[in-house]
Amino acid sequence: MKNRIKKYMALLLCLCVAIGTIVTASGDQVDEAVFHGSDIPVVYVQGQGAELVVDNEDGSRTRVYPINLGSDKITALVEENIDVFAKAFFTQEWDEFCDVLYEIITDLYKDVALDENGEAPNGSHVYWDWDSNLGDRKNTYGKYDIQAYTFEYDWRKDPYQTADDLRLYIEAVRKATGANEVALLGRCLGACITSAYMDKYDTEYISDYIIYAGAHKGAALCSKIFCGEIYLESDGIERFVYDANLFGGDVYTDLLNSFVTMFNDMYGLEIACWAVNNVYKDIYLNIIPRVMVETFATFPGYWSMVTTEDYEKAKEVVFYGADPLKYKNFISIIDNYHYKVAKEMDDDYQRYLDMGINIYNVTKYGYQAIPIAGEEENDTLSDLTVHVKHASMGATTARVPEQLPQDYIDKAVANGTDKYISLDREIDASTALVPDTTWFIKHMKHDNFPDSINRLFSAMLNIDGFDVNTLDIYPQYSVYSEELNDIVPMTEENMNTNEDWTVTFFDACQTFFNALYEIIVELIAQAQAPEAEQNI
Repeated sequence: MKNRIKKYMALLLCLCVAIGTIVTASGDQVDEAVFHGSDIPVVYVQGQGAELVVDNEDGSRTRVYPINLGSDKITALVEENIDVFAKAFFTQEWDEFCDVLYEIITDLYKDVALDENGEAPNGSHVYWDWDSNLGDRKNTYGKYDIQAYTFEYDWRKDPYQTADDLRLYIEAVRKATGANEVALLGRCLGACITSAYMDKYDTEYISDYIIYAGAHKGAALCSKIFCGEIYLESDGIERFVYDANLFGGDVYTDLLNSFVTMFNDMYGLEIACWAVNNVYKDIYLNIIPRVMVETFATFPGYWSMVTTEDYEKAKEVVFYGADPLKYKNFISIIDNYHYKVAKEMDDDYQRYLDMGINIYNVTKYGYQAIPIAGEEENDTLSDLTVHVKHASMGATTARVPEQLPQDYIDKAVANGTDKYISLDREIDASTALVPDTTWFIKHMKHDNFPDSINRLFSAMLNIDGFDVNTLDIYPQYSVYSEELNDIVPMTEENMNTNEDWTVTFFDACQTFFNALYEIIVELIAQAQAPEAEQNI
């Protein structure tokens, strides 16, 4: 009941913010147009995932990405190879299993993988004809929508090479709009592309730079897999199952979540993780290098999301046993980005600030990292994909599910930096690159991009000197309301959004059996329905 009352109070607060008059921190009214686009065009560089196609001789195109991996295909693969897994499990001889796994994964990615020069041997590419559809795309408010000029690109390719295409696109946008400068917005992998662009072409034609859930300092999952550092941890898996909401919040979600909690509390999940980790430790050099060098690690774009701390080890693992001459050119490609862009990023960004470029950062949090990303990474605060410390370029975070320790808070008070600490005591923004123009949104997952974020971006670009203190509705720390699909200021009532992380064993048992009962009743009703129709 207490939790339900909190939820209703938080929702009431969200509604008040959504329908209330928008005012500045000083009480002055703001024109609604401020929140509906920018006075200057914005070039939005999206993240990974654009559709890839292959051109056929008859003029048609075949889509090769996203890869079609439906449940039927997964079921067939499991049925075909269950005996191989069973044999390996009982004999602890994993060579045959590794060979089968290698064949399955490389076959799935054969039409997407690049060659040793970072090129597509089958000619696969992103289909995007921007020459024909550029124009002066002002909206009814006389402004440019944030995503009006979206730059698409082959996310597999070298970001330093892609920067050349981005420059051409920026030139085309300037010509179409008559604008001298544009704002640059990089999201996820797109922040690696924008970082490469600004390194290669400096800040020419760029007035403002926005980083949204950026992977420019690394994406933990990508980075650790490239290093071969896969490690399962039981508490992390339990938290992740609740965070991921795998079945969309229905009774099956309750059944799965509660089962995982019970299984973990009875140490079953811990034992299972221990067994998998021990096997993996013995076999990873037999599987990771072979698979990676023919799939994900053929993408220079993915290499740009390997952290500077992991980069050298990642090269050692991925190219373990490989012919160094064969991959000499490829390594020079990824080294070029790493040493020119990634390693120099902090200094470069500071130089951009000194040149007068406005840099804004929006980072999401409220989740742990996906719990296979290394033993030391599983309890790191993230948006499920990118760590907060990386996305924010330096913010200090508590370990999941803890808070910053009291002695840390006391030191911040003494130093006068406690104003940068979140109300939930999970983040200190004072150590970020641009603490006064870095916003944090709790309980918004990495891939979510609601229109309310565009409103925040619009305010950044339209209000001179905009920072975390300018508007009451956009303080440094906000919470995402899924009910309203909106962001609202963090308060005592809405800040604790991860209560599922502390579900007790007995509560889990009750939820499990209630969910199981509902499912059984539903199945019985479905079974009886045809009989009733037949009797009619």
